[in-house]
Amino acid sequence: MKKVLLLASLLLSTPGRSQEYQDLPTDLASHYGVLGLRPASISPDSLAVERVMLYSEAHRAGIQKGDRIIAIPPYRIRNSDELSRCIQSYAPGDTLSMVLRRDGQTLELSCSVSDIKHLYYLMNEQGIAKPITAPLHIAGTKVPRHEKAARDLIRQQDAIAGFSALQKAWAFDAGRYGSDTRLQTVNMVLHDPLTAGRTASALSKSVTADMSLVGHLHIAAQYLDLALAAPLQVWDDQENSAPHLILASLLAAKQMTDSAFAKLTDSERAELANAIPGLLKRFGETFQLDSGDSTETVGHINTLRLAKKVDLNSLFLGALHLAQLADGDALKTIRRKSQQLDPALIDSLPPGTQGKFLYAKSTPLGWILVGDRGPNLYTGHTAAIIDLGGDDIYFHSDPAPANIAIIIDYEGDDRYIGGPIAAGIRGIGMLVDLKGNDLYKGDDLALGTAFCGIGMLWDSEGDDNYINAQVGQGAAFFGAGLLIDRSGNDLYSADLFAQGFGGMRGFGLLHDLAGDDHYLVDRAVPSSYGTPNTYAGWAQGIGCGFRGYGAGGIGLLLDGDGDDDYQGGDFAQGVGYFFGMGVLADLRGDDQYRGSRYAQGAAAHQAVGALIETGGNDRYETKIAASQGAGWDAAIGYLADLSGNDHYVALHLSQGAAAMNGLGLLFDGNGRDRYETQTGQGQGSSATYWGGRNAPNLGLLIDLGGDKDTYSIRKNQADAHDAGIGLFSDR
Repeated sequence: MKKVLLLASLLLSTPGRSQEYQDLPTDLASHYGVLGLRPASISPDSLAVERVMLYSEAHRAGIQKGDRIIAIPPYRIRNSDELSRCIQSYAPGDTLSMVLRRDGQTLELSCSVSDIKHLYYLMNEQGIAKPITAPLHIAGTKVPRHEKAARDLIRQQDAIAGFSALQKAWAFDAGRYGSDTRLQTVNMVLHDPLTAGRTASALSKSVTADMSLVGHLHIAAQYLDLALAAPLQVWDDQENSAPHLILASLLAAKQMTDSAFAKLTDSERAELANAIPGLLKRFGETFQLDSGDSTETVGHINTLRLAKKVDLNSLFLGALHLAQLADGDALKTIRRKSQQLDPALIDSLPPGTQGKFLYAKSTPLGWILVGDRGPNLYTGHTAAIIDLGGDDIYFHSDPAPANIAIIIDYEGDDRYIGGPIAAGIRGIGMLVDLKGNDLYKGDDLALGTAFCGIGMLWDSEGDDNYINAQVGQGAAFFGAGLLIDRSGNDLYSADLFAQGFGGMRGFGLLHDLAGDDHYLVDRAVPSSYGTPNTYAGWAQGIGCGFRGYGAGGIGLLLDGDGDDDYQGGDFAQGVGYFFGMGVLADLRGDDQYRGSRYAQGAAAHQAVGALIETGGNDRYETKIAASQGAGWDAAIGYLADLSGNDHYVALHLSQGAAAMNGLGLLFDGNGRDRYETQTGQGQGSSATYWGGRNAPNLGLLIDLGGDKDTYSIRKNQADAHDAGIGLFSDR
């Protein structure tokens, strides 16, 4: 490893040496330099290196984890704010020296200064960024009331100059990062942040109640910036049997899946398959891909490079071939033709399979089974199962040989247990259940989930329970994960990364059309902040990237009707993180939302988070900070509740609040509302360690309906303009 040293000798520490250095000035100009290290405070005026990014300039200079940071001559460095401002005062290409203490001795190392684009090199390997344009599904949309109210308030309170400075800083900041896998919808909002609510509303309205599974796939592809042609129908009603219809669709999907992975060698495909669990395990444990040793980090980087080679267009075309089978006419045809099969022709079944069957045949893609009415037990490597009725049990252990699998179950109270249920892991998985009170209990990567694939779960009717560990219930990385439940009072429970989660180049959707539903992601994984009795969530409408390695995708939780209960931990209920966009939209019902920090329309690090409530008397409760319309670090947090008598309870930096050049907006329409928090309610908070952007924060709380609203900080029937910029209006 190359090291550039200004002073190669080791110096003995001498008393009072820190007094030789000057205090860091407060007015240093920023030139946006970076080194690639993360500090941690070890005392009120002392820092140590907590992490060094692999292949960064800090890594090349020989800086190590645990080094105590003394100075960047001529300045003494005492805290992370000073370290950040001092490094930012250097331009990319400059050289600085850093004085460190290691093992009782003092080192002075020379370190080249880089920029974000080179530090986060993996985000910049695929080429030039696309021009900023409004995606076709956003262009021409009507400006909603909440956006117009925000623009009017900014103008009325003479905050246009500050908002313009913030907008310019964001545009500049977004351009500092590589654009690999960044989605146009997110990019557009980062350049025009007040369109966040309009964009979130357009997303939720694009998914309609009468939409087929094919329609849901087209929406997912559209938001992943893909232009899909309709696939050719590969079967018709004149085919001799249901198995022929199914096999023809499977073969067409297999052909498109092979095309999707054509840029990967056989060994690379195997490498990708083996690496996915480890990458997600690391992500779930620490939320940082590079918190392991260098060998592990190199492995994760290579995994992402392989995943970026996968052609999502081909995967979607393959998924469309299978999704056609879930069309109403196709389902009728399959059922009718299945009933015509002769069970006497069956000569064998997969090991462990039990019950009454009309057809069973082993193919290179896996077994194709047609189950008769009555309770059946399904196990083994199945490519396709058609079940005509009965209370069935499906045991899933391993995926089908070709990583393509479908289940169509017409009726019965069924149990789907274990493994990759309705998952597209390097392939395509589809499960369609038309009737019954069902239990779906999977492990990691299950229940409408994808990694380099398409996972689809469609449940038409019944009070259902969906339970899995991490990554599930409408979650995706490099592909699309869809869970659509059309009716019933349902329970959704997961540990992490679930319920409408869009990871890197992923579109995750949980669409529940009706019923009094309970969404739970809490009390499984302790909070990464170390807060007692607080847990991670990362669910319920989340768009999340691998910070420093890849932009986030789009996650949507859309609930149509019912009195619903949402319980999450940190990062839940319409949250964006690192170039991702997360949206929770609830259309009707008296709903309850409970979260911890970064919840209920919040975002951090160049991202967009929105919660849109269009009706009902709702209660929002968070117990820590950054919630209910809160933005942190060039990010937009947006909460809009359009009607109802609502109650908002929070603690800090909430209810239209922003920090570190963020934008936070809470808009409430008609109703008599209560707002309780210790800090927030239209607050522009600190921009301390991002002062180099030369821009403020913008926090807005706007209540346009009801004459008897109550506030813990503000006053009813009043306007306010605080420094920072914090804007408030109750009219």
